[in-house]
Amino acid sequence: MPSDPNFIIIAIVSFCCLLMLLSVTKHYAKDSLIPADAWVLIVGLIYGLCIKYFELDQLPSFTLNAEVILLVLLPLLIFSSGRLISVSELKSEALPISFFSTVGVIATTFLIGVPLAYVLDVPMIHGLLLGAAASATDPAAVSSIFKNFTLEKRLELIVEGESLFNDGTTVVLFTLISSIVLSNAPFDFLSTFGSFVWAVSISLPLGFLLGHLGAFTINRWKERHASFDISISLIVAYSSFLIAEKLLHISGVITVLVAAMVFYRYRNLSAETPKKEEQTSYSIANFWEYIALLANGILFFSLGTTTGLHDFSEVPTIAVIVGVVSVFIGRCIVVYGSSGLLRIARYKLAFKWQNILVLGGLRGAVSAALILMIPHDYPYRNIFLCVIVAIIIFTLILQPIALKSYLDKDQRSQ
Repeated sequence: MPSDPNFIIIAIVSFCCLLMLLSVTKHYAKDSLIPADAWVLIVGLIYGLCIKYFELDQLPSFTLNAEVILLVLLPLLIFSSGRLISVSELKSEALPISFFSTVGVIATTFLIGVPLAYVLDVPMIHGLLLGAAASATDPAAVSSIFKNFTLEKRLELIVEGESLFNDGTTVVLFTLISSIVLSNAPFDFLSTFGSFVWAVSISLPLGFLLGHLGAFTINRWKERHASFDISISLIVAYSSFLIAEKLLHISGVITVLVAAMVFYRYRNLSAETPKKEEQTSYSIANFWEYIALLANGILFFSLGTTTGLHDFSEVPTIAVIVGVVSVFIGRCIVVYGSSGLLRIARYKLAFKWQNILVLGGLRGAVSAALILMIPHDYPYRNIFLCVIVAIIIFTLILQPIALKSYLDKDQRSQ
């Protein structure tokens, strides 16, 4: 801990200021087409630029190290998202969700990483590292737009299910590529693919087991109250991630996601009175909603600040343009191309749904977390940060506007 006796006071005041900023942004962005996360990212970027250009070095930088992101924030984000998905409902759309979150993620990594590697003149494996970070979609902004329209439940399940499960495969793929990049080891496709399959396949039963264990613990407790349920849910989130990542060296994200789904599927509230059950569910939902808001806000503000502190002059403009265009074109290829492959399995994806899936391919918290986890001594970190920020801003600002316009037009034509 720093020797400055005022460090704790400064840290508390800074954190309180950040909380106020996140609360105000969330409040005023609730009726905006642009998601609150995008506004937080922009404010963080301005804050970092002010520190750099006005030499305000005495202000806190709000930069995060990789361990905080990986071990503290990521499990909370994944568990909060996983609790909202019903296992039984996902079964009906398992085919497109599993396809988009596996084959789609791998294809997107190459569709983004290859052109960026060429434009930036970096080794291909380094380009794929950036492509992997940019391949995870975020359902938060899309869900807020969906609330204003009457859409089929199946489509919403595909959008949300894909975003949740591709977080897991994205993190696994990013981790595998980064281990090769940072260790300067030669790329072995079979070994990498085997590690990928192992990480995913073992994570699923482990998450199922730990989710059941958490639900069993709660169901055996005679005197129930919201604080106990919240405590157990936090224990399940962190223990699932740590056991998977640190003990078994498999995907902590997939393990936490499955554990959250199973935990909320088998958690029994029927022993409580209807009023007590409603109060408990309401308290838990509010807690995890706030945790997700806080974790997302910290990540986006930190990404904006970190990027603002760097020198933009060394980032080629063409790289930013190619990054943004590659993300959109890659999404089009994956979605429209997948529809033909899914037809072979006798699953028809309506053309209107394909358009919505393309426009709904926003990038968010996971992409921000992954790029911030790259070590500071990595030679391309500054460039990658700027490209990812451009991609996130583009998808969180322009695509929601385009998506709402498309849904408005579709609704008027009916």
